[in-house]
Amino acid sequence: MAQQGYPPPGAPPQQGYGAPPQGYGAPPPQQGYGAPPPQQGYGAPPPQQGYGAPPPQQGYGAPPPQQGYGAPPPQQGYGAPPPQQGYGAPAPPGTVQQGAQSAAWTPNAVAEGAPPHKFDNAADSDPEDNENATEGGDENPDVNSLEPVPGYETVAFMDGPPVPPPAYEPPSESDRPQEVFDSRDGIGEEAVRAAILAFVDKHCCYGSRPAKNMTISKIIPSQALHYQLETFNEARSTSRKFKPYAGGYVDGPENGAPPPVWSMACKPDQQFFTHKKNLEVPHTSIVRQCHRCQGCGFVMCGRCHGRGRVRCSSCHGSGRRTVHRDGKSHRVSCSWCHGSGRRRCGRCGGDGRVTCPTCQGHRQLRHFILLTVSYTNNLEDYILERSDMPDELIRSVSGQTIFQQTLPFVWPISQYPVQEVNQNSIRLVDKHRTAWPNAMTLQQRQTLRSVPVTEAHYDWKDISTRFWVYGFEHEVHAPDYPHQCCWGCNVL
Repeated sequence: MAQQGYPPPGAPPQQGYGAPPQGYGAPPPQQGYGAPPPQQGYGAPPPQQGYGAPPPQQGYGAPPPQQGYGAPPPQQGYGAPPPQQGYGAPAPPGTVQQGAQSAAWTPNAVAEGAPPHKFDNAADSDPEDNENATEGGDENPDVNSLEPVPGYETVAFMDGPPVPPPAYEPPSESDRPQEVFDSRDGIGEEAVRAAILAFVDKHCCYGSRPAKNMTISKIIPSQALHYQLETFNEARSTSRKFKPYAGGYVDGPENGAPPPVWSMACKPDQQFFTHKKNLEVPHTSIVRQCHRCQGCGFVMCGRCHGRGRVRCSSCHGSGRRTVHRDGKSHRVSCSWCHGSGRRRCGRCGGDGRVTCPTCQGHRQLRHFILLTVSYTNNLEDYILERSDMPDELIRSVSGQTIFQQTLPFVWPISQYPVQEVNQNSIRLVDKHRTAWPNAMTLQQRQTLRSVPVTEAHYDWKDISTRFWVYGFEHEVHAPDYPHQCCWGCNVL
């Protein structure tokens, strides 16, 4: 008796609708791992999938067998599209798709074991340019895309102009203090001779014979007057700033109205010292998606332009190198790139993406208003020195302070016996009162110093000239010293 599912002996194999059906009790064709493959050839019926299903076609141009009649290919997940790997490139099935993360994104954590990016149809840039490439994207977002902050609607990301301070009242005449001056005499001949000897010792090429044997014929002592006016100002400006947001408290506008610029308390670290301090304006913080990576946490690698590989710098992309052996040149496969001409990008690790430098992978930014307080010490001076010595030398030496005054607003000197000092004090004080309309004056300090200056005339051999000794340090100015280069010295 012929078995069910097999033709009688000697009969040709049957195919199509005339094949004996697989009725009840017949084992169904096995599918899956471990099942034997369906038999094809004479004497074996083709396996049928479903009742009335046509047999699979064999030969060139035949479509692949489908599971079910008209069933689509299987998808990963319920209705989910295949995950994308790299920067905008689809990945083969079996890879892991990046989901929502609360921590910062790192390139190699997602692309572990991913296949290399395809770069055969794309032109590579030079290796030298790859080293200096940077990731694209705007550094600052559009200010119009952010909500305006009450009282700070015009603040941009660049530092704005100083905000004018509140009006103040000038001091009255009754607050003017009394002026008290002091004085001090100059130096004598012994101090002048000791100063010129010390001056020569500081210069290795100067000969000491003129300083030791000179004859000082005249000493003219005098006092140089050095007037200084310092105005210590405070200026305030605002700008928009942002920082990567990794969670935490956000002091936003819902906590109250932001305070005005000049109502926030801030004190300088030191009087009459130029420095800056930055304060965050309260109630101005908002959290927004990163504008550079669009909330992804990563951007395209600027070195490989998202390909994951760069041109090999050893073989310049050719995949082969020239080596010299036994006096001959040989072309061998490049050992750095293994003959491919390209290497894995060292910046992104072959993933084609790097952590967003703006949000540092946190995907969100906290925007706020930053208050910049600039403390500036504005200094101007006037020097009265009646000899031929250069006046600027007086600034670098010390002298006797004969008058000093520190007030919110100083009064110009008007009772000093030298009228040039009184006139220039009035000029500088009037100038400083209106020179900085967008800054608040915190303190002013005026100082009048008396610097001793001694002009010494001397004779040595047939030379008659002079030099100057000035300041408490007894510095010397001797441009006409005879032996400025000693005998046999080649140092210029």
